[in-house]
Amino acid sequence: MSSSASELHGVAPGLELRLSLPAGARDVPKEALPAIDVSAIAGAKVTLVRGIEADGLSLRAVCVTAPSRQWVTGLEELVLDRASGLVRAGLGVGIDRWEAGPIHALSQRFEQAFEGAGRAGARAVAIRGRHVLGFAGSERDAALCSLACVEPAQGAGARCGALLGATEIEGAFVAPPEPGLLARAIFLAAEQPLAATSALGVLAAAGVTVLLARRPRPRP
Repeated sequence: MSSSASELHGVAPGLELRLSLPAGARDVPKEALPAIDVSAIAGAKVTLVRGIEADGLSLRAVCVTAPSRQWVTGLEELVLDRASGLVRAGLGVGIDRWEAGPIHALSQRFEQAFEGAGRAGARAVAIRGRHVLGFAGSERDAALCSLACVEPAQGAGARCGALLGATEIEGAFVAPPEPGLLARAIFLAAEQPLAATSALGVLAAAGVTVLLARRPRPRP
């Protein structure tokens, strides 16, 4: 199934998310979507929260930005691993299978796909999604967008796959900021996993957990 339309949303300086919509898309009312609180991160902003449903399919998109002056190569693994864990915990379905794909570094951004299978009540569902992490603007702010699509397991893949494949971030990411001593210390502190997630780990937690925590479940 192909998408019938798309929306363009500004999500970070110089970046826009082109969100593909399914045929017959219905907006999830704003009051049914959770309020995302990123006040614990100085300068953080929620730039997009979008909920769409169509004939048993549920699509969610969230994007957040935050200042990031500290970075080391490899930190993206911690951030996206945390983000995937939060997606899995927040979907509101029993997970029978979960697979997070490799992290790909593409044009100064990181992307990771995930998929899984589970049950919402008595109904079998399939899960597909993607994280995109990078830096944007003259201040090199961190920008994270997460997409999650849930559909009935019967015939799964066609609808969510088409939507995710047609959804892209347009514009130019920038190089990450230079690492500082604090970032190096955090990254090397493997014995302190909560601290090691650093500011971007908090960014992932704030965005993805709240996004998915109240996802309307498919009807049995």
